[in-house]
Amino acid sequence: MKVRELIQVLQALPDQDATVVIGEGAKPDTWLIVSGVAECQIARVNDDQATAGSDPAIEIV
Repeated sequence: MKVRELIQVLQALPDQDATVVIGEGAKPDTWLIVSGVAECQIARVNDDQATAGSDPAIEIV
């Protein structure tokens, strides 16, 4: 997915106040390849962690 495509998908989502969640590997030199987005529900544990919950979120996959 290109940056322009990702922005268009995010702008089209109905909940513009959702938290954006980006997952990455724990290994150094791991690249994040974006293939799409998925709506999900989270609860923030802290600034670096989230778990399943009831707050609206968009996961970048």
